[in-house]
Amino acid sequence: MNIVPLKTRILKKGEDIFTFFLEYLHNTPSKKIQDNTVLVISSKIVAVHQGRIMKIENIEDFRRAVFAEADEILVDKNKFLLTVKNGVVIANAGIDQSNSKDGEVILWPENIQEFADEYTQKIKERYGLKNFGVIISDSRVTMRRRGTVGVGIAWSGIWGVKDERGTKDLFGRELEVSTVNIADNLVSSAEIVMGQAAECTPFVLIENLDNTLFTDVQQTHESAEISKEEDLFYRK
Repeated sequence: MNIVPLKTRILKKGEDIFTFFLEYLHNTPSKKIQDNTVLVISSKIVAVHQGRIMKIENIEDFRRAVFAEADEILVDKNKFLLTVKNGVVIANAGIDQSNSKDGEVILWPENIQEFADEYTQKIKERYGLKNFGVIISDSRVTMRRRGTVGVGIAWSGIWGVKDERGTKDLFGRELEVSTVNIADNLVSSAEIVMGQAAECTPFVLIENLDNTLFTDVQQTHESAEISKEEDLFYRK
């Protein structure tokens, strides 16, 4: 697996995000995308491209925005709201003040599955690829662990989750519950070079992946969701 970060300038308002990506792709040594590659795209640059920016004046404005965007509010603690948005447990419905102008916040993108599907198809057609995927990424915290990890909020061209149930371990025992979240693991790899501050790296190519990770089957975020009853961390 080879991780290739694409550093960029700041995307201008109204600028086409696909043309913007190609500009910086052609400035990298590889020049051309190869098969068995996934492109991780920061949700923030997609949101900026869509104009998903809101002006706020105070903390109450921020909280109102979170309540409006969230599908569910789980916890209100330490000035943060733990929410569910599109099946993802994440702080503040993904709304973020970092890397936005003073008095503004960036919301999650809209229609992100459609965006991922269209972006994947454009790149496949442009470069004549068979195995290629796109993941829209964000970061979140996890239970009792310091620091953020990556989370895929939409993906296309790859299996988001790999089901290992029915396969056998080293000693011949059949796995009963094991599944691997491919999308989140790839995003976490990309997040190491994307960073959280002023890195200006909204695109990361992950090359030389196993071809079994790729698919033409339509993907949705529901494939990575589990019910509250299945969730080890959920308490009534």
